[in-house]
Amino acid sequence: MGVVCTYNNVENGPDLIQKARNGDREAFGSLAEACRPWLYGLCFRLVRDQGTAEDLVQETLLRTLRDLPMLRDPRRFRPWLSKIAVNVCRMHLRRLQVRPAELPLAAEESQSLPTGADSPPRVKEALAALDTTSRRVLMLYYGDELSQAEISELLALSPAAVKSRLHRARERIRKEMVAMMSEKQKQKLGVSGKKPWKLRTILLVEPDESVRESLHRALMAAGYKVIALPTGEAALAAAAERKGQLLILDKHCVEPNWIEVLTLLQADSWSRENLPVGVLVDANNARDRILAWQAGAVLCLTRPPDVQEVVGFVKRLERLWPEEYRPNSKRRDSRVKRCNL
Repeated sequence: MGVVCTYNNVENGPDLIQKARNGDREAFGSLAEACRPWLYGLCFRLVRDQGTAEDLVQETLLRTLRDLPMLRDPRRFRPWLSKIAVNVCRMHLRRLQVRPAELPLAAEESQSLPTGADSPPRVKEALAALDTTSRRVLMLYYGDELSQAEISELLALSPAAVKSRLHRARERIRKEMVAMMSEKQKQKLGVSGKKPWKLRTILLVEPDESVRESLHRALMAAGYKVIALPTGEAALAAAAERKGQLLILDKHCVEPNWIEVLTLLQADSWSRENLPVGVLVDANNARDRILAWQAGAVLCLTRPPDVQEVVGFVKRLERLWPEEYRPNSKRRDSRVKRCNL
């Protein structure tokens, strides 16, 4: 009859299921044979033993024959059948006092990950690199089409844990897929990780009101948008929200201090690549200049600043940062001290 038990219903199945419900043994036999391979895969995933899985498939089919008259909607045959199979397997494991999540992946199961035969090796490697439980959750959800609630009950995991593991597994696979794309493909799909750096907005942390206002006016007059920030913490928050392309930081900033701000920005890959920092330090203070350079500053300016000098440095940075001074730039000379732009 051409029945295929592969999705949430059975191809050409409602009539066949109805006949089986009415006691047609031939119809039930066709239904059972169509679903047996999928049932075996599900049971094997849960018990990790071929002989036991075959026995549990047979038990599942016997219960299906007994309970089929109680199935109200033939279109829900697949999830209804999977629930019977899961319950049969769970009872078997309970008798053994074993939790499914504690069983190691068998070799056959490792090879039955939800990828096609021509799936890129990198995706298969990403799946293989997942921890055992996350891989099992992924296979049960996509390969066997169990709901998150069913997986939660079966593996004795909280619903939040199942959802979290699914999210992390999908994210890992997504990253691998993006990594295999060309830059052109990434840009077409809007997933490019490398966006052109263009200086539009300057973040300014300057506690001295008069200095802050003069810098603000001069930079605005030069065509830049300026966001004045009161503390180091505000600067970090603005960086996390990707609000600027340059940070000008006075060494007297607080909460946290300027060295801590620089260190935290350098620890963030996006900020390190896309948010150069200029530090305002006291005149003739070589120690602060060295500290600024070591902590990741790109330029050092003397305080109180000459506003036109600051604008000049900013314009030069705008010209040199993308190709010559940005981290990992091909043309960057590692011997150039960034404080001396």
